[in-house]
Amino acid sequence: VRVRLSLLALVCLVAASAETRYEIDLAKAPSHRLAVTAEADCAKADCDFQLPVWNATYQVREFAQYVSGFEAARSNGEALPHRMLTPSSWRVTAAPGERVRVRYQYYADLPSPFGCSASSRHVFLNFAEILVYPVGRQREPMSVTFRSKPQGWKVALELAERGGTFGGQSFHARNYDELVDAPVEISAFAEATFSLAGKRLRVVMDGDPEDYDLGRIERAARQVAETAIEIMQGAPFSSYTFIYHFRRNGGGGMEHANSTAIDARAPCRDCDLAGVTAHEFFHLWNVKRIRPQSLEPVDYTRENITPSLWFAEGVTSTYASYILLQASLEDSPTFLRRLGGDITRYERTPARLTQSAEESSIDTWLDRYPYYGRPARSVSYYLKGELAGYLLDLAIRHHSGNRRSLDDMMRRLNTEYAQQGRYFEDTDALERVASEVAGHSMKEFFDSVIRRAAPIEWDRFLGYAGHRLATESVTAPTLGIETHRPPGTSVTVGGVEPEGPGDRAGVQAGDKLLSLNHRALRGPFEEALAALNLKPGARVTVEVERGDQTLSLEVHLEFIRRTSYRVEAVPRAGAEQKAIGAAWLRSAAVSTKP
Repeated sequence: VRVRLSLLALVCLVAASAETRYEIDLAKAPSHRLAVTAEADCAKADCDFQLPVWNATYQVREFAQYVSGFEAARSNGEALPHRMLTPSSWRVTAAPGERVRVRYQYYADLPSPFGCSASSRHVFLNFAEILVYPVGRQREPMSVTFRSKPQGWKVALELAERGGTFGGQSFHARNYDELVDAPVEISAFAEATFSLAGKRLRVVMDGDPEDYDLGRIERAARQVAETAIEIMQGAPFSSYTFIYHFRRNGGGGMEHANSTAIDARAPCRDCDLAGVTAHEFFHLWNVKRIRPQSLEPVDYTRENITPSLWFAEGVTSTYASYILLQASLEDSPTFLRRLGGDITRYERTPARLTQSAEESSIDTWLDRYPYYGRPARSVSYYLKGELAGYLLDLAIRHHSGNRRSLDDMMRRLNTEYAQQGRYFEDTDALERVASEVAGHSMKEFFDSVIRRAAPIEWDRFLGYAGHRLATESVTAPTLGIETHRPPGTSVTVGGVEPEGPGDRAGVQAGDKLLSLNHRALRGPFEEALAALNLKPGARVTVEVERGDQTLSLEVHLEFIRRTSYRVEAVPRAGAEQKAIGAAWLRSAAVSTKP
């Protein structure tokens, strides 16, 4: 018995020493500086440490630009020789299996759901941007400890908590992937909790209490979560955290395995965050668990190319709308009006006929370049994917006689792949599952709508639900600029028409548009401009961010004739069309099991 106990103790000791341990010291957070320590066993004599070059958004962002003062030592403090291999990797000379400790400073001043921010009021971190990993050991257990946490500050982090190895508050992860898929908010945040299906959900708010209504946002989060769990027939988590930040130039959201970080532009007491909350929450299933094979394993050193973002992101936007409908947070006339606006934006994008949904997904790594954002060059996989989601739903309902829907397809993907720890084989797998659910081959749909850049037969698909697309010619204001919204950023100017209104006012390609007539930009630029209801001869004040400057520019508008689209009911639709339409608009939701 003693021998067995000794062996068990030895195994536990070996396992503990194999764990990679991180310490983040917050003492200099008010000056945006964090002291980071990483301690790991060397996999071999050349003990390499790598900092990811991308995280969250699909862009190579080179986080090593914020690292300085890198040094290495043995666990007893004795210095070890090291050298830089690339701007994001370092090699420490040590014996194989030797315990090595590296230290460095990190400058954290990117306040967004996609960055790291440290200040006197809070610390928010995406760990992949700040924590190096020991090459060859990233699949092993890891822990992170916070030191010098100001009195009164709390930690919101969806990882298992345990006693701090370094005397601080410590959290444990099974591997590096799990560690970096859990953002952390550390501050004196306000919070609320509620339970659904026996699971705990936490709402965390960082910002001036005058800028938000905690009760209002909690109620919306509860309705969103309850509806999504009902659609997917279960929750894939034991606890979940919504992290909301409220700041002047806030905007966007980022999904994680058991949490989300959402930015809102302050003040936000009356603003509607239900849509972004629904989108990020549904990512619990789509992309986080119902995940394309092309995204695995994650390679933190280069682009992860996938043709499936139209589904992972676009169809998640489809479900954000469905959740709002089913939760009665949006009515069907509003949904149809917004759908018409989305179709208008799509039909006004010339690249819809030259770039397929798959190609748009692959090209996402070009999103940061202004020229790529021009409507003649690219079409958003968010927009094209969301529209494809509605059409796929209508096609499945039609071919199955309204017995099945996109819900059934998502639940089938969940049981066949996510719950089995498998990843789906991109578009081929989606086509197969859709065909099985519909009881009809969906090859023609996937070929024409997803794999190729071809005109969409709107009336054919909308007709399945007793609706059609109507057109009208309208006089619309223009700034003479082309805009796009790269994932996780503000509306960005892609191009400026020479001698046009924007050009004469000083708008430049690459400018980020913050507001129109002092109204924050929360949706598509053209819709926000049209919503001002301006008349010919009017002027508009445009606030732009250019580098580290915020500029206010006055633009004399021009007006042009454009075609707009709206979705309307077909007169004298048949009984089957009406039934599909009612189910599609969630007034008679189909809830068949997969």
